[in-house]
Amino acid sequence: MSFWPFTNSLNSNNQLQKFLDGVVDFSSISVNDIFEDSGLSQELISELHNIKGNFKSNITNFSLSQQLQSSDLITNGQTGTNSDVVSLTSSNTDNGGTGSTKDSRGVKLVELLLQPHILNGLLDFLVDSVDYFHDQTVKELEELEKSLNEGTNHLASESESESETESESESESEVRSTLDQNDSVSQTHIEEDEDDDTNSKETKDEKFRRCVQAASDILSIDLWIISNRIIETPSIMSKLWQILRLDNLKVSSPTVNYLIHILDQLMDTNSIELLNFIRRQDDLVDTFLEKVEIPMLMDFFLRIIQTDKPQSPTGIIETLSSQNLIPKLIEILKPHPSQFVKDSKIPNHDLFFKQTASTDFIKALVTISSNTALAVVLETNIGPNQLTRELVSPPIIKSIINDIMLYKPPSPSIDDNNNNNNNPRPTNKHGISNCVGIIIELIRKNNSDYDLYCGSYGELIQNGENGPSEVNSFVMFQWLKDFDQNPPGPRDPVYLGDMLTLFSENLDKFAELLDENPIPPDNVIGEVLGFTRFKISELVAELLHCSNMILLNSKKIKKIIKIRDHIRSQQKKRIKKALNETIDFPEASDESIQDVTMGLDDVSLDDIHFENESSSDGNYRSIIESLDAIEDSEDEEPAISPENPFVCEERDQTIRLNPCIGDYFKIKLIDSKILLDVITMFTQFPWHNFFHNVVFDLIQQIFNGKLNSYNSFLIVELFKPDKCNLIDLIVEKYKEDIEPKPGYRGHLILISEEIVKFTSLYKPDLISPIIVDAISLEEWDWFVEEVLLKTREVYNVVLGAEPEESENGKIDGDAFDASTVGYLDLDSYENNNKNLIILGDSSNHELFIHDKSADHDHEDEDEDDDHDHEDEDEDDEDDDDDDDSMDELDIPDVRIQNMSPTGNIGRNENRIDDEYDHRGGFQTDYHENDFLEHLSGSSSSDDEDDEHSNELRRVPKHNE
Repeated sequence: MSFWPFTNSLNSNNQLQKFLDGVVDFSSISVNDIFEDSGLSQELISELHNIKGNFKSNITNFSLSQQLQSSDLITNGQTGTNSDVVSLTSSNTDNGGTGSTKDSRGVKLVELLLQPHILNGLLDFLVDSVDYFHDQTVKELEELEKSLNEGTNHLASESESESETESESESESEVRSTLDQNDSVSQTHIEEDEDDDTNSKETKDEKFRRCVQAASDILSIDLWIISNRIIETPSIMSKLWQILRLDNLKVSSPTVNYLIHILDQLMDTNSIELLNFIRRQDDLVDTFLEKVEIPMLMDFFLRIIQTDKPQSPTGIIETLSSQNLIPKLIEILKPHPSQFVKDSKIPNHDLFFKQTASTDFIKALVTISSNTALAVVLETNIGPNQLTRELVSPPIIKSIINDIMLYKPPSPSIDDNNNNNNNPRPTNKHGISNCVGIIIELIRKNNSDYDLYCGSYGELIQNGENGPSEVNSFVMFQWLKDFDQNPPGPRDPVYLGDMLTLFSENLDKFAELLDENPIPPDNVIGEVLGFTRFKISELVAELLHCSNMILLNSKKIKKIIKIRDHIRSQQKKRIKKALNETIDFPEASDESIQDVTMGLDDVSLDDIHFENESSSDGNYRSIIESLDAIEDSEDEEPAISPENPFVCEERDQTIRLNPCIGDYFKIKLIDSKILLDVITMFTQFPWHNFFHNVVFDLIQQIFNGKLNSYNSFLIVELFKPDKCNLIDLIVEKYKEDIEPKPGYRGHLILISEEIVKFTSLYKPDLISPIIVDAISLEEWDWFVEEVLLKTREVYNVVLGAEPEESENGKIDGDAFDASTVGYLDLDSYENNNKNLIILGDSSNHELFIHDKSADHDHEDEDEDDDHDHEDEDEDDEDDDDDDDSMDELDIPDVRIQNMSPTGNIGRNENRIDDEYDHRGGFQTDYHENDFLEHLSGSSSSDDEDDEHSNELRRVPKHNE
């Protein structure tokens, strides 16, 4: 025994060295010979990891072939087993023979593993492991069920066993003596067999698991020569791919992990060859969809799709499209009657899990196919493509709506329905949830409003009159119709217009689902919101987002999109025809090759014509020129005034005659009464905060939508007394004396802030007198003054602040008691001189953030007056810089209620100066006629030119 306590390199891998030295004919060695001994297999894998660096980077194909040829000499017995001539280009520079021996061992080991029968044997272990692990799982489940049953029977027979205890104890001594004799005989046999079986401690199951693990480690090792041999041998690749098709390959099988490691290694080292192999699989889509519930396999499937980028296409997307990936995924989502059988267990749970997995895969596909500006990870994003375009196509969306979301399950029997007389009908809530998740992801990842790259037209965005601006319909239209810079192609942005149109047409049916009372869970008393109504409300809110997109609010853009779709389809047909044509090559020459390429290039845009068009020649360029005559809502400002507001019967009829897609959805949102239904349910479920957030999102989107559209009608709908009536809803719920306070109160505050912000940024009387009447109510004035103001004070408190005492020992009125944070009952503080902030007024943003007090002590009045006079002089000298100097001005306090028509909607800065007492207070007397005289103004608007006084836009001071 060596005295050296550490591993001796000369003695390392002795077992492997002896094994390789004894190999004369590779064909006589099997995988079982390699894996028979656990120590040998461990040394083999360790040796592969040691030599992979040399084979990976320091040995060329030529030098490796020389080494393998030299190894062949060793195999044929023409040289000694310890010959040094094997190491031709080794990086090992040892002067002794150790390095050469090591190189010889590594080359011979690699050559052994490259033998076809060895690689097949390794794959056989993986193939056999699928059934093995499946049988083990079944056996474990049976044993578990058996033990559960035995446990139940044991409790039942426990009393009987106690009565038999005495009789068993009498024969216990006899049994022990018999067992002792049997043990002595068995021990003798075990000692005799130990020498015959050196691995007696390793069971058969343990050995098989070890062999499977070792086979996987060898096949997935980062050694390019092994990866090359696998990918270049059709029989090996076919057997490897065949594992994916095995029926017993389940999500719990360890074989999945082994298989993915091998495929990942091939993808890293031989991606081109692997993708070529994958594209040739006629059942590629079916193979993966059969295993859609296995996350690791579907992740690898996504990785395959991610190789097909616009800059470096691999053809995978076209292959998947030709094999109907999207229709087959939607087919999985379609419900089956067996899913709605009333049972204590989940009916048809396998289909439930498969549908959920399919939904997750579709959403993941949409995520990696998003617009560049919305990409989660830019490196793995492939942009819009044919698959996502198919997902929003009319046939697929119709199937989603009619076959899944509006599917009516079989009604339960009367005996099973232990509910009230309403007899609620079950819905496909699982399918609705899946489809809503897909639609939401589609909308969020395909919003072209964020795509600021528009070729040379992007300069119109970056160099606008007021600096960089948002994408608008004019720029988008110019970019889409410029086929020279932006020719139609498979990676065009995905157009959501058809999808939104189909949902708009079916809003009436979704409204019926909202009216259906859900079947409450067992032991639940009272009405519940239900998963179906929640998800439909969430869908409506997201579709409203979609309806505000630029692409969906322009009639010209809608038509240019249709033209691009037609041209794209014509290009696809012509390219497919050119590729399928049989071309004879009488003589291989440059001219014949040129003829072939001309067949592919002969897909000109100029010779694409449209049928049933009014244009004389039907050429698409002349059709595009005719689109300039179409007017959009943004092309001109409507003639409106307080006497002729935007929302009126005449304009309603005009928009309804020929609405854009965005307006069409908003029209259906009112006509189906789905907007009213959603907002009505807001207070019916006081503790469903997720639903409250959805309703708030819906209302917020309406208030922030474009006014020069049908969105203004939605705004008026929110204020109508016989409709949503938000003002009455907010005031009524805050006047109710309920304990505990309902959970929706926080969202009511957020909604009220949106109302105040809207009425301060815009001119309500130019939209509709209904808005003016609503915000002029005394109840609204009470709410703003008594609730909203005090709530904002609470939100502005610095947590943990201690009240300060003045010189006379009294608590300073400006100090806020931190103990009151979170309560709205602040009557004890209503006389304090708080800093009053206008909600939604960006002009006092700094005042709001830094909490600057506008109240001044008496000793600083003269200084402040001087400061005000200096500001006035500066304003006289530099009148053109009013907006730039806003942050430097000391803005006076304005009470919140004065932002509503109760005060003076139309007051300008001069009017504020009249009302404001420069000693720090407000005049208490208001003139009733001020409201009528200045109705068209906003709470803090500047003097405006007459020509711009009646436009549907934000007032100057509030431009953000």
